[in-house]
Amino acid sequence: MVLLIALLAPKLVGAALAADPATPPGPLDEAVESQLIVGSYGRVEAVTDLNGGGGDPITVTAHPGRIEEDPYLELDLGWRTTTESGAEFLALITPALSGDLFHYSGTFDASLAVRNLYAQARDIGVPGLGVWAGSRMYRGDDVYLLDFWPLDNLNTLGGGLFWQRSGLDLGVHVGVNRLASSEWQYQSLQDVTPGTVGASSVTTLDRQRTVGSLKASYAIPLGGLHLRPRLYGELHSLPAGSREVEAGVVEDLPAERGVLAGGEVSLYGWEKQSYINVFYRHATGIAAVGELTVPTVGFALDGSVNASREDLAALAFNEDLGVVSLAGGAYVRSWRDADANTTDPDDGVEWVVALRPGVYPTRFLAIAAEVSHEAAFPAGLDPRTNAVEQPAITRLSLLPGVQLGRGSFARPNIHLRYTLALVNQDALDRLDEQDARRALGPVQHSVGIGAEWWIDSQGYR
Repeated sequence: MVLLIALLAPKLVGAALAADPATPPGPLDEAVESQLIVGSYGRVEAVTDLNGGGGDPITVTAHPGRIEEDPYLELDLGWRTTTESGAEFLALITPALSGDLFHYSGTFDASLAVRNLYAQARDIGVPGLGVWAGSRMYRGDDVYLLDFWPLDNLNTLGGGLFWQRSGLDLGVHVGVNRLASSEWQYQSLQDVTPGTVGASSVTTLDRQRTVGSLKASYAIPLGGLHLRPRLYGELHSLPAGSREVEAGVVEDLPAERGVLAGGEVSLYGWEKQSYINVFYRHATGIAAVGELTVPTVGFALDGSVNASREDLAALAFNEDLGVVSLAGGAYVRSWRDADANTTDPDDGVEWVVALRPGVYPTRFLAIAAEVSHEAAFPAGLDPRTNAVEQPAITRLSLLPGVQLGRGSFARPNIHLRYTLALVNQDALDRLDEQDARRALGPVQHSVGIGAEWWIDSQGYR
């Protein structure tokens, strides 16, 4: 259906633009330019571990490198209109697909989500002023090699205001969610309808999380460079409630609160696609858990997660010099859950670093390599081994391929990939004893052929 809409949309747009010119415009029809938006982000790879297996990677941290990620697709469909007064209106929908592909699993199925479904208006009466409402990915800069957003990365249903003018970027937003998993925010039970033999669903728990955010940045020109400091914050709130854990047994759920505060400093402009971004954030309560996460362990005695803490510092950079490039990403994260146990394996520290140099002998030929290391340091004994474990993995990869132009982020990119993974014994011990990856030992290989692209992508940056 999505592809059908994408194919038919240009014809429908053309028909609309070819309407009878003799028909006078209505009093509110002041559009002077309209644009159909069709964009995409995607990645796909076929992999083998050279032992007849599918090459599923072992990971020990929250944000390992993206080099061995599963297939994923986003398709942007939208409409942008500019009026005579200079106001711009945008409507955007981004369906996304993930999971095993039909040609691999033989199952005619896929996981479908709508990542963007919102409308936006800007330059409405006041230059730089904008407003939006709907469901969207609401985020800033990422660490590309690790495929995560260290500071602002919300999946939200709500609305906001922004003002972008002369290097100043201000934004405020409020959104809500009600996660259906684990009956922590929402519970629906079957109740017998009086006078009948049937039953109907009754909502017995309904508590929405409210998330508000505020961000501000200013790009300072420094000759040919720009220095951009950013401040960012979130407030999370979840009301109290109660749920039925078994027949006749009701559990009280306390109110939850959370705060996230952090900042970013960026330097860019000396070369195209070259930049340095440094991030830091501190989060408490349910903001430390994440807006799309239901906590399952680490509760305080009162049943809350208000005492949870997370601190994260991250770095992302890229240097493109024509025939050579170097991209990098790293983070260190410490976390503590809400229980009083200070020697808990659910608490600890982890870090990841990745570097990807590239060489471009011709306009379309790319030869890249990547080295990465991830390590975790839980604060308590591992429940499987009853010992202090420090799992770590080092990966060495070679990525020759072809792409549209030179540089770390030239796309589409079609590549071969070979990865050598050095997995320590602690990382192997974290796997179930029946896990086939344990039998591969501490030196593991994978080979893949894959592609990645972003083509006028509106949601991925």
